[in-house]
Amino acid sequence: MVHAVLIGAHAIAAVVAFVSGLLVAWNMPARMNARFGAYVAALGLMLVFLLLAIATDWFELESMKRAIFLGLLVLGTYTAFRGWRAMRELRSHMRPEASVGDVGFTLIALFDGFMIVTAFDVGSPIWLVLVVGALGIVLGIVSIHYLKCRAVQRAQRLGQ
Repeated sequence: MVHAVLIGAHAIAAVVAFVSGLLVAWNMPARMNARFGAYVAALGLMLVFLLLAIATDWFELESMKRAIFLGLLVLGTYTAFRGWRAMRELRSHMRPEASVGDVGFTLIALFDGFMIVTAFDVGSPIWLVLVVGALGIVLGIVSIHYLKCRAVQRAQRLGQ
């Protein structure tokens, strides 16, 4: 029961991080604001709930699942770090376009996580899971490039 609640909280935090991250990336603020703060906080909560969910079942997990969950924890930690780094960059340099790459990384990681979990849950073959993950990465990279260009143009229009 506790594990299911923690997984649910992890998923909700991930969705909030993704949605707020999309809003932030689409219209990167010139300085910290509540939306950016919500995005970074949701990333942190997502990581905390993942850690707690893994910890509740750690001793019942077989070795392969432990290794997979440790890998997910490392990816989650790096994803949260990239969100924190985007916030730090925005605070220190006030160059919105510099933060788009970090926010973009987190969006790609979250999107791929959603797609991979969904593909596994519906019983998709592993090749399809890999294709979906690869497409998410490629589309994400193209989208982030567009958003970086957009942020630079917006900053130039605003005289930053």
